[in-house]
Amino acid sequence: MKDSLGNSFTKTLATTAVAGVTAVLFITTAVAGNKLGGFAAYLPILILATSSLSIASIWLFGRPRKSDSASLIKLQQLEARIEELETRIHNAEVVENYENRLAEKEVKARFSASHYSETQSEAQ
Repeated sequence: MKDSLGNSFTKTLATTAVAGVTAVLFITTAVAGNKLGGFAAYLPILILATSSLSIASIWLFGRPRKSDSASLIKLQQLEARIEELETRIHNAEVVENYENRLAEKEVKARFSASHYSETQSEAQ
């Protein structure tokens, strides 16, 4: 499943935040130096491990949009309905065109019949 742009952007922001905090912790550890005691030797490794784990969990377990979400199903239903309505409109236009042609033929037939009867009555 592909990530949406918004989801990737959110993951990128979270990764940037983790990287910023990691940098601040490394700088703090470097400045504090020996003041932190014996634990200071392991602190950079712990910082690196926790930030790596955080970034990995953001990108691995961050939820992409589900393709079967309710909004996608609703969108598909609406697209199907629009297609059905377009077909119905097209059919109505075909019927209307046919009715117009039929009415035009009827008018021409009546006009020619009345015109024919007028010329016949004038001839007599």
